[in-house]
Amino acid sequence: MARKRKLDLDKYKKKLLEKQAEIADNVKRLEGESSGRDRLSREVAKQDFEGGGDAALQAMTRSQSAAMISNLRDMLIGIDEALEKIEDGTYGVCEVCGKNIPKKRLEALPEATMCTKCRTEVGPR
Repeated sequence: MARKRKLDLDKYKKKLLEKQAEIADNVKRLEGESSGRDRLSREVAKQDFEGGGDAALQAMTRSQSAAMISNLRDMLIGIDEALEKIEDGTYGVCEVCGKNIPKKRLEALPEATMCTKCRTEVGPR
């Protein structure tokens, strides 16, 4: 088990909340674009329809948007997990090996729940 260390939890919580808001905004924007709710998407769709448009390209674009939205939602889940760890006092401790996650990793990836070694061994989510 890792030695208890002092982390500036308020700093990490602030970073996580900022990242969460930014990602949530991106999800909202992408959802609006993919559904045609935003002005630019409506104008492009109108031009495509009037000009014959390429249905395959539109389908591919919608598929790419759906994949990006899914990835962003996964990121939001990771941020939620990290915020829960701050609340329950386990933030910064690898959920696999129980060792401290290096501060350098937490600075770069505040939602990290595993040390680099364990993340590499477990693989991506």
